[in-house]
Amino acid sequence: MNTDTRPDPDKLLALVRKDGGEGASDAPRRGRLKIFFGASAGVGKTFAMLSEARARRREGRDVVIGVVETHGRSETEGLIEDMELVPRKVIDHRGVAMTEFDLDAALTRRPSLILIDEFAHSNAPGSRHPKRWQDVEELLDNGIDVYTTLNVQHLESVNDQVARLTGVWVRETVPDRVFDAADEIALIDIPSDELLRRLADGKVYVAEGASRRAAENFFKKSNLLALRELALRCTAERVDAQSDELSAALGRDEPQLGQKIMVLIGPDPLTTRLIRHAARMAKGMRAPLCAVYLQGERHERLGEPARDRIEHYLRLAENIGARIVRLTGARPARDILAYARQNGFTRIVVGHRKPPFWALWRRSFAQQLIEGGEGLEIAVLHGERVGPAPDEAQASRATGLLSLRPFLAQPLDYALAAGGVALCTAVGLPFRDHTPSTNLAMIYLTGVVVIASRLGLGPSVLASLLSVPAFNFFFTQPYYTFNFYDTYYYVTLAFMLVTSLLVGSLTARLSLNVQQVSDRERETQALYDLSRALSAERSVARICEIAVAHLAEPYDLSVTVFAREGTALRPYPQSGLSDDMKEMSAVNWVAANGQMAGRDTDTLPSAVGLYLPLSAEGETIGVLGLMPNDGARPFHGPEILQFGTAAGLIAGALQRARRSDEAAQSRVDSENERLRNVLLSSLSHDLRTPLTVMNNSVSTLLRMRKDLPRKAMDELTGLWGQLTRLQKFVSNLLSMAAITSGQMRFNFQPYLIQEIIGAALSHTEAGRDKRTVRTHVTGVLPMVRIDGALIEQVLINLIENAYQHTASDGDILIQAEPEADRVRVSVSDNGDGLKPGQEAQIFEQFQTGQTLSSDRSGGTGLGLAICRGVIRAHGGVIYARNNRAPRKGASFIFTLPIAE
Repeated sequence: MNTDTRPDPDKLLALVRKDGGEGASDAPRRGRLKIFFGASAGVGKTFAMLSEARARRREGRDVVIGVVETHGRSETEGLIEDMELVPRKVIDHRGVAMTEFDLDAALTRRPSLILIDEFAHSNAPGSRHPKRWQDVEELLDNGIDVYTTLNVQHLESVNDQVARLTGVWVRETVPDRVFDAADEIALIDIPSDELLRRLADGKVYVAEGASRRAAENFFKKSNLLALRELALRCTAERVDAQSDELSAALGRDEPQLGQKIMVLIGPDPLTTRLIRHAARMAKGMRAPLCAVYLQGERHERLGEPARDRIEHYLRLAENIGARIVRLTGARPARDILAYARQNGFTRIVVGHRKPPFWALWRRSFAQQLIEGGEGLEIAVLHGERVGPAPDEAQASRATGLLSLRPFLAQPLDYALAAGGVALCTAVGLPFRDHTPSTNLAMIYLTGVVVIASRLGLGPSVLASLLSVPAFNFFFTQPYYTFNFYDTYYYVTLAFMLVTSLLVGSLTARLSLNVQQVSDRERETQALYDLSRALSAERSVARICEIAVAHLAEPYDLSVTVFAREGTALRPYPQSGLSDDMKEMSAVNWVAANGQMAGRDTDTLPSAVGLYLPLSAEGETIGVLGLMPNDGARPFHGPEILQFGTAAGLIAGALQRARRSDEAAQSRVDSENERLRNVLLSSLSHDLRTPLTVMNNSVSTLLRMRKDLPRKAMDELTGLWGQLTRLQKFVSNLLSMAAITSGQMRFNFQPYLIQEIIGAALSHTEAGRDKRTVRTHVTGVLPMVRIDGALIEQVLINLIENAYQHTASDGDILIQAEPEADRVRVSVSDNGDGLKPGQEAQIFEQFQTGQTLSSDRSGGTGLGLAICRGVIRAHGGVIYARNNRAPRKGASFIFTLPIAE
């Protein structure tokens, strides 16, 4: 039995990152969101938010007000008198000036904390985002903390519950995923009686002239109690989830989830209630939620309003936090159950309505799932509702027609079906006297098959119903009457009718399935052709041309690909779109945020075009712009998904072209570096021998100083110094060539770094002059695994570099201290320090700084480059920085791994 209750380090790290701990992540910091949450208007959310914001300002935070609605309350107005406000933006909508929160001004101001009242507010048309919570999301993405307010009735998942409790449908809602992702929820609660007193005193804002109506309807005590219970329950569920998360991170028993919920999406308005019910169920069970739509033959028969409703429901499910899945299949119940079993779902949530009287014999979809769902839990929500949403009333009335949808067609199709029956009659009349009449019935069956395959199910049913009386009238005796002499014709006509209906139905269904397969195959072929064309190209311009050619004509679109070049976006092909400020603002937003925007989206929906990010390897490298040629064509969900797939293919091709260019440049740089190393090695080897001979000769002459005049001795002394310096330069060249070519050999052994520092100081004593050299060791230093000679040379180079950049009476400090699994060594001086931007450049080859020492010449520009190469070869890091005040100068710091 496993009794390990130690904390889980990965979960602890996730909690630290979520809480915004120091050094939690190298990614840009995301702002923190605090929601002041209440049961209804008037509980004091705005007052509490302003009070806490003022406390944060007294602590030194940079706090500004983005939007605060005081509604004339003097207490609230008093809290904002001395606080900075972001000016509101004026939007002209159909001649009416409307003021809204200015998102761009807030991003430009970039405060530490901003207050945004009424989280669920809908922005005026023409705003970047249709909802204020989306403005808040962008502020958070830019690292700005946000305080906001929200009532429980604006939560998406409880919207239908609030409607049933109060009889009022709230249109402005916030997705539960946004609420759940908030860093802190502050529940602002007051007793219902006190809230009613505040309403009577005029302290609760409602529409002008509606106070009594509001008190009589929404602000009933029973409603307020119910809303208060909802708010408390939502807050308690959040606290419970956080407690379980912390317990799991600390190694305690984690709740056994093991549940996976599927909710089925359909065109019926009951779907909205179904989605919210499933979302509450998933939240209570802490289970993942998946919204599934079966795009079968019924979908092809739906009209545009029903398809639009389906897309709306899918977006609603996505906002609540569900994963969206679209399936295709001809057997809905069997396909849904097969998908549920294959993907480990434990519960299916489905709606059910009482079937119309003419279809009482037919099993409902919910019944089919129950009968075939062995091992699965089927949760059925009945369709009877109280108080439908206003925007769903018309859809609800139209729902009864959905069952008739397979039989609906254009009037011309029914006329053609009747004409087809007449044509079959005309074809059979010449054979009436030459063949038994029962054989001629096959002509009508053939006609029904043709009509079903061409015109659909409805016209084929009409043709079947017309074929029987036509056959009776023209081909059974007595002719041209609906009577017949032989009684067996009852059986013939009955079987003829049944056969016609069955054959027509099966043919129509087969024709529809063939059309669906053809559409899928056409979409797949288009993507395949695009992928194949892109795979052979490595030029950015050519890739963009191919993308435009493969998307423009088949979809009747004006296509523009914006490829990133440096920090700018270059359009392919060049068009007037780059001069349209409104469209380019959408393009720039997509490039900056890596999310879809434009037409039929939740961001900048007033744009004419649809813009998708071209993202590869976590980076947005361009934007795909799609603009309808007629300017009014909507983009539907499946079509947007296909465009998203095409955008992924284009992004992959652009990234491949980019990597190809980088690889080619890397090969050029590598060859240049190889030739440079060969030249350095050859030059240093060729210079080393003559320099050694010259140095020996000058040394011999210096030993004969008694026989030489003083002036000659001065010249020889200067020459010997320059030869020594040149020899050191050649030695550095050899070391640099060995490091860059990877041919340097290392002898790793455990050493005490104090010994290496002492050896380096003894070798640099001659150049010390009057400088003060201090050493400081912190704590007990472990041994390091290094090549002692090379690290000693690194310290010699750093100490000599400090000598060169300090005055003759300067101060040098050498420090060593333990740091996790490493030892940290620094050499600091009190010179003029490094110029801004020189911290990394100083380690490049042949980079030198201005010396302060009057008795030493400048360096060769190789010493620090050699230090960097040696330290990296040891698995350490080396860097430089200016000292903090009051000490002047610079510090050169490197780390070394400790010996195991």
